[in-house]
Amino acid sequence: MDPGADLPFCQPELFALEETARERNLGLWADGRYNPIPVDQTDRLKERVGSFVIVEGRVRSVGERKQRIYLNFGGHWADDFTIIIPKKTWMQMAERGLSTDSLKGHIIRTRGILQSWQGTALTIDSAEMIERLEGRRLQDKRLAR
Repeated sequence: MDPGADLPFCQPELFALEETARERNLGLWADGRYNPIPVDQTDRLKERVGSFVIVEGRVRSVGERKQRIYLNFGGHWADDFTIIIPKKTWMQMAERGLSTDSLKGHIIRTRGILQSWQGTALTIDSAEMIERLEGRRLQDKRLAR
């Protein structure tokens, strides 16, 4: 499917189809390397830098700066996984009801090309690249603590 300029990259109904395929080990989801990586598996994340990944974890803190928002997932932001959100994308997210309060302390799933930046990071270019997981079963039960 070509999402085109007017359609979101990750349409919400596609998340449900992806979850079903993952649960049933269908297609590429039968290969474990496509399953979500918990944010505390730093070595596994570092091995995947430069590759498409899906990452899950609890947002520990939010850093708001003039040009970007940072969602931090560990106790030491310079070593742990971080999501980088440019202000333009953050404004789109705010229009859809997301805020620092709606993300901080919550479990989310994100996807994209993993980069090496003070630990590992993903830059979010579209609001649909973040999915809240509260109330849903996670790949790794340790994330629910």
